Amino acid sequence: MISSFNELHQMVKDSQPKRVALVAAEDPVLIEAAKRAQEEGLARFILFGNSRKIESLNPPDASSFEIVDSQNPAIDAINYIHADKADLLMKGKIQTGDLLRAILNRDTGLRQGELLNHIAVIESPHYHKLLFISDGGINLHLDENVYQQMVVNITQYLKLLGIESPHFGMMTLVETVSKKIPETIIAQKVVKVLSKKVSIEGPIAPDVALSREAATKKGLESEIAGEIDVFLMPSTTAANHLVKGLSALGGCKVGGVIVGASVPVILLSRSDDAETKYRSILLGLV
Repeated sequence: MISSFNELHQMVKDSQPKRVALVAAEDPVLIEAAKRAQEEGLARFILFGNSRKIESLNPPDASSFEIVDSQNPAIDAINYIHADKADLLMKGKIQTGDLLRAILNRDTGLRQGELLNHIAVIESPHYHKLLFISDGGINLHLDENVYQQMVVNITQYLKLLGIESPHFGMMTLVETVSKKIPETIIAQKVVKVLSKKVSIEGPIAPDVALSREAATKKGLESEIAGEIDVFLMPSTTAANHLVKGLSALGGCKVGGVIVGASVPVILLSRSDDAETKYRSILLGLV
């Protein structure tokens, strides 16, 4: 079971290098992260976008990048995947919505099912394994059906990391169901449907999910307290704020990937530094 980004790096290092189609690569921080992964032999990068701008940012020792001049980088990158010239997709200097529209196009995109979701991966110095948080960037409306498909997508991805039976938590403010807190009602419904298929509890608050001691103090019985793998967040805003807060103030290492498409999609925030982008590349190369 992979429990840190160092272990993830070793896993990817021992695998066959993949070809990454980088959409809208006109960004020096993106190129820095891609250069590192390529120099380490983890992947080969194909850079799509304005070739003049990309070449002006491209360090001389990274001249082995393949550059494709493109006015429609998302579409052209996806065509490379269909033509077996690339193995996965990476978001560059392009709006997330524009990239997703190209991915979800029923005729020319990379649809696999009806739903994609983003997984943020957190390595905290205060937790003994990786923590996965969803959905902080794709699904703005979270209902029972969306959560159920998210669980399917996440379970499939975590198996690639050797996590066969992950513990899911439907994260809410409190552990009791209240009509005044709608996410507690949704959590109860989702757990009722999925509890026979996966390890899932909810409604559950973060302190209980992360600490068996907290569960004991609250007088709560929980099989996943202190061992949780996945936070299923009550809203995209809550997930996004949690991840960025942990990254900026919590001393955590962060990366992110989209699951549910026919190939992995490496999704980055425009504010991510090169190290975070590099960790996201590792997650995609799994």
